Amino acid sequence: MSRKIVILCLTSLLILVSIATSVFVEESKAATEITFQYIGGTVPNVDGVINEAIDKFQQENPGITVKTIYVDWGNAHSQFMNSIMAGMAPDIGMLAGTWAVEFVETGALADIEKYVSKGLIDSFIPSGFSAMTGTDGKKYGLPWDGCTWGLFYRTDLFEKAGLTQPPKTWEELVEFGKKLTNEKTSGLVFPAAGWEPDDYFLPFLWQAGANVCEFKDGKWVGTFNKPEAKVAVQYYYDLVNKHKITPKTITGMDWEACKNTFVAGDAAMMVNGMWVIGAIKGSNPELDGKWATAMMPAGPGGIAALSYPNTMHITQQSKNKEAAGKFLDFFYSKGYYDKFCIQSGVFAFTKDFAKSDYAQDKLLKPFVELAQYGKNRPSAPKYEQFRQLFFNAAIQKLIANNITPDDFCEQMNKAFNDVHK
Repeated sequence: MSRKIVILCLTSLLILVSIATSVFVEESKAATEITFQYIGGTVPNVDGVINEAIDKFQQENPGITVKTIYVDWGNAHSQFMNSIMAGMAPDIGMLAGTWAVEFVETGALADIEKYVSKGLIDSFIPSGFSAMTGTDGKKYGLPWDGCTWGLFYRTDLFEKAGLTQPPKTWEELVEFGKKLTNEKTSGLVFPAAGWEPDDYFLPFLWQAGANVCEFKDGKWVGTFNKPEAKVAVQYYYDLVNKHKITPKTITGMDWEACKNTFVAGDAAMMVNGMWVIGAIKGSNPELDGKWATAMMPAGPGGIAALSYPNTMHITQQSKNKEAAGKFLDFFYSKGYYDKFCIQSGVFAFTKDFAKSDYAQDKLLKPFVELAQYGKNRPSAPKYEQFRQLFFNAAIQKLIANNITPDDFCEQMNKAFNDVHK
């Protein structure tokens, strides 16, 4: 073989190697794919924000692609659980309410502070991290779209009763409730149907300075035996059975039934979720100017309300944690997060959101302000089991006067401790 042929062969080989290397490098640049499991995919305006953010992120980060996995609310928990168990967890996953608690406990979620900026962490209201903060103090996710539960009241019925402002304390809640209660109208309603009772009972515990449980000496223990808890249970019981400003029929009422009762004028006050504002405004124009919203009344322990966001996480199984963190930083810091929450009709759990024009709406504002007093369901890993098997049923018995406040406290403390042995 001549020298020229050898040189030609070597040159061709080098060219081929160079091309292959170039192709490999180009493929490597686009090789990082983030899977983003998100509950939704059915509301065009909301999903449009997600898709807009992904398109812009991919333009600015050509080496990273984001693949969305839309799931519905009914299957979201089981699908996330199954993906974890199968070792096929998404890089980023959205969870609802307090679901994060159990996944934090099992180690399925990554320490988020390792992968997003400190500025992003510091931008949130601290209470937004309650469901995703481990007993080690680390944060395992970010707040997503949030909601608060507050007080609604009929200004027209207040005016007839000679009342000019909503109640600000437990004492005023009872006093005003008595003035508003008659043969047609109940002073106060709140949902206490099948799966909802604890959501509307917990604020009374918190307003008394109490809680369901505490983490002590390395384990979760019930705290219904504390004096503050007994004060809350007695007050709740008395609203129905002593003061009679709340009807026993609430055991058959969910949030929508309470809303309908309020709209019909059969209830002068109502505790309900922030989304109900839109439900009333959108379909009952005849009520314009006849109702308003307010902060929750303060108990002996101060103001407190149920208020929490859904949550967003990087999973421990993710092999692309840095890229996932980069996408989350982009989504939250470039205005897409606020835009998403506004399109959803809820609010962002950021410190600055309360100053936004959206949050200044006179009906929304009390709910946004309540977020700083917000609390979530307990972070105990078996709380969900406790509430379904014991807590909700006992709350309904308390309303129906089938159990005394003292017996309620004793039984709930025992049930909680038994579940968490």
